[in-house]
Amino acid sequence: MKYLLILLFILSPLFLLGQEPSEKTDDSVKNNAQVVEYQNKPEKVVFAEPFKLSFVLPEAATFDGENLSQKDFEILSLTQNKQNPLLTEITVLPLNLQVSTLTALGFTTAEGKKIETESLEIDIKEMPSKIKDLIDIRGPYRPLNIFLIILIACLLGAISAVIVRFIKRKKRQLPLNLSPYEKQEQPMHEIALSQLDILVQSDLWEKNQYKLYYSEISDILRQFLSARFNFGAQKMTARELFKKLKTIPDFKFDFNVLQKLQQSIILVKFARVIPTVEDRDNVLKTAKEMIVENKEKDLTRYQKKDNKPGGKNEKNK
Repeated sequence: MKYLLILLFILSPLFLLGQEPSEKTDDSVKNNAQVVEYQNKPEKVVFAEPFKLSFVLPEAATFDGENLSQKDFEILSLTQNKQNPLLTEITVLPLNLQVSTLTALGFTTAEGKKIETESLEIDIKEMPSKIKDLIDIRGPYRPLNIFLIILIACLLGAISAVIVRFIKRKKRQLPLNLSPYEKQEQPMHEIALSQLDILVQSDLWEKNQYKLYYSEISDILRQFLSARFNFGAQKMTARELFKKLKTIPDFKFDFNVLQKLQQSIILVKFARVIPTVEDRDNVLKTAKEMIVENKEKDLTRYQKKDNKPGGKNEKNK
């Protein structure tokens, strides 16, 4: 009996080790997502110097737009190979000097299947100095007058405030007025389409203000959905908005096409991708198709307003 107890004491760590894997649960298993591995994984990268990672998707899928900006990394671009669309390449910018984890990026297939890239641990190192045998040629330190420093700080603050105010006024060249939706003076889809026409006629695209251009498209669509289906689309994330639209029986549009539209907007707004004229036209075409497919079925209330004394029909007489 004594030898049996000693044997069990010696073997007990082995039993505990055997139980550890069952206690750990992989996040991908929880999310029911298939994980793909990166090719040519770097163990070390240089701080603030972009590097590229590539991976091959098991099947065609679209990026869900999440984790573009992470704690220690930022995804600058995401492109697919023209000859092999499953081969995907991302450009990553390291933002911190430490061993950091690149969070998984999510993709969704047409059938709703989830695919994720692996989480990658990378050591971010400081850029090596290319200058040797530095010689200090700085003169003796002479502290500045404190009043002069305060005067310069106040002057710089005033200049910065003027510049910020000017930029804000410059960016707001295209005010979007929701009062037509509230007054219901014309059909909602006509209001949204006219706002898109105003955006096209503006000079935002010519001034290379792509982020503001795509932000306005997103705002127009969200305002239309808010007014058309009576819910707060402006305050929702992309995931929350898609989830809400799937519960609305009257909403009619291909969610795969809508997801590609959202992905294009996210890449321009947050990943600083420069869109082509073809990309812009495709986004505008998709936005208009979604608005037209979800226009109101009964437009008689607008016709009644036109037939009132003093209305459009009355004036034509």
